[in-house]
Amino acid sequence: MKLVEATGDARTIGRITGEALREEIREYWELTNQAARWQTWEGRWPVLRKTLEREIPLCLEEMEGTAEGASLPLEMILKINVPDYGNALDLPHECTNIGFSEGPDGPIWGKNNDGGEPGKQAPPVARLIRRNDGVPQLNWTFCGMLATIDGFNAEGLAVGHSSVGSVFAQSDHHVPIRLWAYEGLFRCRTTEEFARHMCAVPTRGKGYSSLVVDAGGVICSLESPCPLGQVRWPEPGETYMNCSNYYQLPTLSEADRRTPEGKPNAIARARMLDERFKGGKGGPDIEAMMQALRYHGDPSICRHGGPDMSHTEYSMIGLCAERKALFLHDYPCRGGEYTEVQL
Repeated sequence: MKLVEATGDARTIGRITGEALREEIREYWELTNQAARWQTWEGRWPVLRKTLEREIPLCLEEMEGTAEGASLPLEMILKINVPDYGNALDLPHECTNIGFSEGPDGPIWGKNNDGGEPGKQAPPVARLIRRNDGVPQLNWTFCGMLATIDGFNAEGLAVGHSSVGSVFAQSDHHVPIRLWAYEGLFRCRTTEEFARHMCAVPTRGKGYSSLVVDAGGVICSLESPCPLGQVRWPEPGETYMNCSNYYQLPTLSEADRRTPEGKPNAIARARMLDERFKGGKGGPDIEAMMQALRYHGDPSICRHGGPDMSHTEYSMIGLCAERKALFLHDYPCRGGEYTEVQL
């Protein structure tokens, strides 16, 4: 996984990113068959463009800069960043987020990002971004895509997503949720600010559950069957939360698009983590987080296909009070060394 550093205005950040990832963006485009996913682009792009210009103009500028830097058509970058999802998840990929609000190492967020089998995985990138008008952030995404709702900023605010899906109709008048979250990490310093930001407008996208942790130890899960957004707070006195690939709020329990195989696995992962950490169990420190991210069992958190369905592509940890992020592009069970980035 490349680490790309970019400083300046939005267009400059895009150009730097595009220049650094030209071949990887082409690889992502071809591997994910993006050209076939948009069948109605010409008719819908005028509305989408107005939405981007109204809600997130700097994201649009960065996409334009990315196309310039990569010497690729702007339409390619736009289609990567504003995907046309159908009414069902097309792959059984799933991710797991874990958060501790306090402990010997302070508040911690951790996540394994899961995807397809090795050799068919989209090329990921870590981007350390210092935009002139915002809080610096490190985000993890795929090449050509500004963001995937996985990020950590210099105020110690961390967020990670799990794909869930949404039964609700999508509108091109609504801001794409991944780009809205990306913009939120530039604007927000606390969990509460980020939750307000994410729920302030209706969003468009696949539908996600996300976990948010800040340097002050405030933790929550955002449950977002687009265009809706709801906040799930920890139980009173609880210092741990998780999110996986289902909505845990009772009112949203049937708002997902999980497969019959995928949803029980997501529920089982969450319950296993509850048994491990809920009520102050498990030692909420960096070692406990790493052990959980390496865990193999039924179900696994470090996943290798087969009964796990997905493969863990990379692992991320945010030490919120220290403003330090760690990431590893491998199965964490192999014991590889995490790359550290101090924000």
